Amino acid sequence: MLKISLALAVLGLALLVAPALAGTSPAPPPAAAPAVDRVAQGRALFMAKGCAQCHSHAQIQRSGQFMGAYGAGGAPDLTNRPLTPEYLRTWLKDPSAVRPGTEMPNLGLKEVEIESLIAFLRAGQQ
Repeated sequence: MLKISLALAVLGLALLVAPALAGTSPAPPPAAAPAVDRVAQGRALFMAKGCAQCHSHAQIQRSGQFMGAYGAGGAPDLTNRPLTPEYLRTWLKDPSAVRPGTEMPNLGLKEVEIESLIAFLRAGQQ
């Protein structure tokens, strides 16, 4: 057992020293994962979760087509709606807790989805 441990230690040392002796450097560490583009992710969620069926947004063509309680325009246009992140978090987590009887369904959004939607909705407003 001691011979195996010694052999593995020597092999490990050789692997560390070999690039230096050969005039090369070891491979650089892998690059950090790119930052998540929350705005792009939120835009995709806005379409995928059905938000664009009821709500208009300038970044989404043909959005807001559904005729709901807000009449022919559907639900509110969210392009430049001045809503705070705190309000949006509460609303997106459970709309009926904020306004009982709302037509907006609870989409069962995860926290990361809520944060991405907030980033999309507030893009250009900060």
